[in-house]
Amino acid sequence: MAQEHRSPVTLDAEEVDYQAQLAAYPRLSDAEQSRLLATQGAAREAANRTLIEHNLHLVFEAARSHREEGIAFGDLFQEGSLALISAVEHYRGTELGFTDTLRAAINATMDAVVAMTRDAQRNDEAFVAACRVFERAEQLLSADLMRPATDAEIAKLLAWDVQRVGIIRAMLRGARQLHDEDLLPYLEVLDEPNGDEPDVD
Repeated sequence: MAQEHRSPVTLDAEEVDYQAQLAAYPRLSDAEQSRLLATQGAAREAANRTLIEHNLHLVFEAARSHREEGIAFGDLFQEGSLALISAVEHYRGTELGFTDTLRAAINATMDAVVAMTRDAQRNDEAFVAACRVFERAEQLLSADLMRPATDAEIAKLLAWDVQRVGIIRAMLRGARQLHDEDLLPYLEVLDEPNGDEPDVD
């Protein structure tokens, strides 16, 4: 059973801007949509473009109902627009009817975007937790051994694969390097007496 999504009651500034742009493309009547769908030959491309533009309100509504923390409205609208374009261009008639077919395609795409975003967030959280466990184990072992602990020793303590330890160590090293590079302009100023603030543009 598909998850029910409810749109927020109020619009934020970004949504108001999108809504203002969509005002140029009012909804078509069923008769007008049927006429455009019946278009054949070279004129069909222009008909499809009109159908897409005047059904963008479906994308707007779906984006509002799928909006969650960590997912930009613009990203949802973009993905939904691509789904709309594909659905219009490939429509050959269904039991759902034209509008409901478009709506189903748009919602399915946004459901997938939300699911992928949640998975990515969970993976990020799991990686951060693993890094903390790794760093703590490395500190404890190194203090006990009075030398830097090896990947094999850390893996044995944590009951991890040595490969996993190596991957986490490498990713942490890369993250620290990026962090240090970001801080470098500030550190250089601190080394200079009466130094001006660094240009970080």
